[in-house]
Amino acid sequence: MLRALAIGFVLASSAGNVCAAELLRAPNYDWSGPYIGAHVGKAWGETGNSWRNTVITDWQPDGDISYDGTASGLHLGYLWQRGSLVYGIEGDITWSSLNGDDSQFAGLVNALEMGYVGTFRARLGFSHSNALIYATGGVALGEIEKKDLTLGSSNSNDAVGWAMGGGLEYALWDRLRVRVEYQYVDFGCVVSSLGYDHRADDINIQSVRGGISYGF
Repeated sequence: MLRALAIGFVLASSAGNVCAAELLRAPNYDWSGPYIGAHVGKAWGETGNSWRNTVITDWQPDGDISYDGTASGLHLGYLWQRGSLVYGIEGDITWSSLNGDDSQFAGLVNALEMGYVGTFRARLGFSHSNALIYATGGVALGEIEKKDLTLGSSNSNDAVGWAMGGGLEYALWDRLRVRVEYQYVDFGCVVSSLGYDHRADDINIQSVRGGISYGF
């Protein structure tokens, strides 16, 4: 009798472990279809800083501007799968608290602040069981506000650039997925008027962020 109970207990425990494992692991996970999600992380970057006016017509360097802060947003996309090859498209929009000034280089003269950054990218990766490792790249749009702290003037500009990165995504259940991703965005240079011409050169944003997605 005791032996039968012991055997029954072992079998029940094994079945419970199998069920728990099945909840966390789908051996032949299918990434195909639409998905939507949210992300949050850390972002940072640097830009050159130069100026000219009607008297001094050549660009004058005025110290680099570094910036960092938190970044969070939403993403959505669609994936197709052929064997272990997974490819698709994704769009995202990220709001950040990125701001900085040139006080560490040329005195507290110019400042820069990032508003939103949006990207539209292709994704290409390879899946193994529940995991997907991928690369991504495409176009980027953003809003950049430049300020002259001495004159009290400011100007907002829309910027167009490119984005690239990569990451690792893991399916927890049939529809719920988590990811960690690195992204690099380059907006080149942006020129605006602050009572004189101001140029931000080689504007870039790097970010590392975690996310969660729901597939349909």
